[in-house]
Amino acid sequence: MTHPNIGLWNAFINVIVLALSQGCTLAVPQFDAAVNFAKTITAGESSSEEDAPAVWLASVAGRGALLTPYTASGMIVFANADGDAIAFDGWTVRSVSGFSLSAPVSISGKDGLRKFSGPLGQYSTTCDPWILEGLVWTQSCGNGDGVIELNEAGNIERIIVALGKDWGNVTLRVAK
Repeated sequence: MTHPNIGLWNAFINVIVLALSQGCTLAVPQFDAAVNFAKTITAGESSSEEDAPAVWLASVAGRGALLTPYTASGMIVFANADGDAIAFDGWTVRSVSGFSLSAPVSISGKDGLRKFSGPLGQYSTTCDPWILEGLVWTQSCGNGDGVIELNEAGNIERIIVALGKDWGNVTLRVAK
């Protein structure tokens, strides 16, 4: 009999390996804010349901899952025990595994050239710089737009990243 958290651990490791293999570096205030935000929502020991980590609703190419955020190697990794996982660097999704994909998807680059590698092969697209309007960051890319929505407290409420081609979008939304 396998331990129920084996799938979560495998997804977590896959996402971290994919994210670290991209060799990306960041020097942006949004990233620090996202990491600080993640520290307030990530899984850990909770004394009450009120202190429990946030649960996020995720959708990748039309397949949904409930994910719990964790921090690792400077990333926020949203994962569950079923092997679904998404790594987010504070600006964009860096890798996706599970979600019935035949292979993980990895993403490198932020502004300018962005490269995608996954079950449908590899391709590149161009992305404009992120623009903040009110509480919404947007980024226009050749394969679709990226969106990061904040609440009044400045915490991330929703993330949308276009994977393009036949992969669709990655959408993360805080559930509580």
